[in-house]
Amino acid sequence: MPVQSMLLLTILTEAVLEDTMIDELMALGAKGYTISEARGSGTHGVRSGKWTVSGNIRIEVVGDAALIGRIVERLQAQYDRDYGLLMFTTQVELQN
Repeated sequence: MPVQSMLLLTILTEAVLEDTMIDELMALGAKGYTISEARGSGTHGVRSGKWTVSGNIRIEVVGDAALIGRIVERLQAQYDRDYGLLMFTTQVELQN
């Protein structure tokens, strides 16, 4: 079975940005994404997720370094200043 090394980008951000983030990801070349609700506490305070306006989402995208770099650069430039936004990458191996 061939193995392909890729990056998994995890984005934690405000739920109000969900539709906008989907548009951004697809425009930047992502082939797909996974979104789930997220709750927790951090530098932006407690995010209980009880109300849509205070909830967070976790978005995951798998791609090569070029794609992930484009996404991170765009999202940092466009949203980091005004919204809670945390992004991190993990090396993954796709089993094709």
